[in-house]
Amino acid sequence: MIRSRLIDYLEDLNTSTSYVTDTLYVSPHPGIIPEWEWLPAAALNSPNGLVLVNWPSRQVAFGPPFAIDIDDGDRMSDGPYFAPLVESLTRRRTIAFILLRLGSFAVGVAKDEKLVSSKTGTRYVKGRHRKGGQSQRRFERNREVWITRLYDKLCKTTLDRIGPFEHDLDAVAIGGDGHVLEGFTKRCKFADGLRSRLPNLEVGVDRPGLKSLEQAVINTWGCPVWESES
Repeated sequence: MIRSRLIDYLEDLNTSTSYVTDTLYVSPHPGIIPEWEWLPAAALNSPNGLVLVNWPSRQVAFGPPFAIDIDDGDRMSDGPYFAPLVESLTRRRTIAFILLRLGSFAVGVAKDEKLVSSKTGTRYVKGRHRKGGQSQRRFERNREVWITRLYDKLCKTTLDRIGPFEHDLDAVAIGGDGHVLEGFTKRCKFADGLRSRLPNLEVGVDRPGLKSLEQAVINTWGCPVWESES
């Protein structure tokens, strides 16, 4: 659920005549939760825990996109208790994005869900070679050169587009081919510094580009929701 819709939904629950019996804030990776055994593995692995809401006839679980600051004594409440979740959703954040697959990339910075800096690009990397022998070895050497040039181009773009916001960043969102991203991080000291210093958020992307970057921003501030009729 996108952030704006979720905030409206929570406000409606606070004022609705629908009777919420209790609200529970759960820490990340809780294992099986009594009376919530139906929750799928994706919910139980939510990196920022869960917010569980009970009605007499149904249950809803929210996977917060960001960590929630809450005292242990306030983790459970009778009726609706959404203030900590809403505070986490509405807190202003600046997040860097690095999306990469062989041949294409997209980088950007979003402030409070608004893209304020972005750049996409491509660099040719041939995917396969069917011949063997010297031809195969020559292709592998060329492919390493192509990949290195892609990394260097992306590193410069990352520094140009993200660098001016470096000291304002709250997190870095990474998406694409994990193996390729690790190779890029080893090659690019600036990106390695970001990933080492900041919380890392994972975003899914098929082909990096402006549309996928814009969607990654929406998804990063969005919240997965799981519902079950009891």
